[in-house]
Amino acid sequence: MTRYFHGGAPGLRRGDLISPRPADDQRHLVDGCPVCEARRAGTPSDYDRDHRFDRIYITTNRLIARGFAAGYPNGALYDVDPIGEIDPDPEHAESFAVPAARVRAKIDGYVILRRGERRKLLQLAAGGSA
Repeated sequence: MTRYFHGGAPGLRRGDLISPRPADDQRHLVDGCPVCEARRAGTPSDYDRDHRFDRIYITTNRLIARGFAAGYPNGALYDVDPIGEIDPDPEHAESFAVPAARVRAKIDGYVILRRGERRKLLQLAAGGSA
């Protein structure tokens, strides 16, 4: 059985449904983050080019999910079950876009990346392996 992770909003519990946010929801935007600042200004960033706002993103790579959680204010890491069709994410080899997911368990309620994790994520982003 494939295990999927989601990094994002804090405060979810077992059984909660994760679905796409409304377009005007800016609670997830982090001050000082270039992608977040571009979204706040209504200017698409390079990251948004292939991002599907009608889906949520899950991954089979726990470190990638931790990276997404750390980019969210007080972000958390979850073990999830995808709901609906699973589409590959063209930007991240081990990530997928799905209409929704259900929380199986909270793994980490407040993700802070360690230096080594940041280095590995940068290697992944550059096309390397972690």
